[in-house]
Amino acid sequence: MHKTPQTLRSFKECISIEYVRRVLAQVENCERELGDAQASVCLNCDTHPPHYRVDAVMDVETGETAPWSSFSGRTHRPLSPKQQLTAVWSSEHMTLQEIADLIGEMRGYSKRS
Repeated sequence: MHKTPQTLRSFKECISIEYVRRVLAQVENCERELGDAQASVCLNCDTHPPHYRVDAVMDVETGETAPWSSFSGRTHRPLSPKQQLTAVWSSEHMTLQEIADLIGEMRGYSKRS
């Protein structure tokens, strides 16, 4: 288990653009349904790429969130209830824009100032 909080960016060197694109799609689905959303990674799973959770942002000012759904890093299907109960999620997260920026970086695009 990792001792420091991590995000998708922490795995940048060992995850595929397709994996990140599918995480982005899930965050977009949550945003369409509930508004702002963010994604965090599972710290105690031994699968690669890591499982991830998408949370709906309930209060932008306080940062309060509510879990929307958790997904398998391999299949991008929802985790089973047992997997959800045992998962330890990073306290750090990435927003839709941060995930989109990560995809751009992975593709070698430079961010405009």
